[in-house]
Amino acid sequence: MTNTPNPTETQEIYARRLEKDGEREYAIRKALKEHYDLPIMEIIAICAELPAAREREITELRKRFPDLNENRFAWKISKTLTITKENALKWSQIILAVEGQA
Repeated sequence: MTNTPNPTETQEIYARRLEKDGEREYAIRKALKEHYDLPIMEIIAICAELPAAREREITELRKRFPDLNENRFAWKISKTLTITKENALKWSQIILAVEGQA
């Protein structure tokens, strides 16, 4: 995988390609900033449309912080991804529900 955008790629297409290549949201954010020098709010908006990358990022967070309860994990997600606490809580609940089934 190459992290360099093709000359014809828009920021959105580049981000989707990185997502398809298996990158987590954090890596995609860094790549967008490095190659396009976008404002953070624009990067956040682009990444909000990349559910697989976001899920990989949240799964990695859970591996790093396996003992956090639902609210603490939601707070960690919210701060890491700059998303609302409400959206982070939904992700936290989904991840913890899956863990409960394991």
